Amino acid sequence: MPADPLTISAACTACGACLLTCPQHALRPAPGRPRVLRESCTSCGECVEICPADAIELTP
Repeated sequence: MPADPLTISAACTACGACLLTCPQHALRPAPGRPRVLRESCTSCGECVEICPADAIELTP
């Protein structure tokens, strides 16, 4: 199984900014922190840039 294209750390505050920003709608609300829909994520990085907690990183 391929790795998730994004890593969302425990620093996530679940503010929802990434959910609203993702042009592919590849993030879904989940308990604790958003869930990445790997089949939809294009690794554009918009969620990384908008995250106020710096909790999202692109997976190498």
